[in-house]
Amino acid sequence: MTVDQAVLDWFSLSPSAETRPQEPEPRPTQAAPPSSWPVHPAERERLLEDLVRQEIGHVLDCPPTAVDRHQTLTDLGVGSMIGLELQRRLAAALAVEPELTFILRAPDTGTLARYLDRLLTPSKAGTEQRDIADPAAK
Repeated sequence: MTVDQAVLDWFSLSPSAETRPQEPEPRPTQAAPPSSWPVHPAERERLLEDLVRQEIGHVLDCPPTAVDRHQTLTDLGVGSMIGLELQRRLAAALAVEPELTFILRAPDTGTLARYLDRLLTPSKAGTEQRDIADPAAK
């Protein structure tokens, strides 16, 4: 048997990438139901921002601590396809339907967390999105 034949035999016997079992995709972090969340808005917002950073880190394949709180999501690398994945993960984790356009246009993770808080809190759901995006409107 020649070296070439041995290499060909090895390739034919080794499992290819298609036949190897794929790792299951990690499930989105399941947040506790809003009724059990802290009542204080600042604490709720902090928890939501941590969740947002965790999910952004997952879709960008980086640790949540590497996600800069002050950058826009597009500056972080969240485009339309990654944004769809982030939208899906946030929807699964929080049982809400965040708008993709808001996710992509959010000026920072805190603004996205406040938006999610408004979706989770029925009394705040009627508030216009411009109030969320403008920190001075609080």
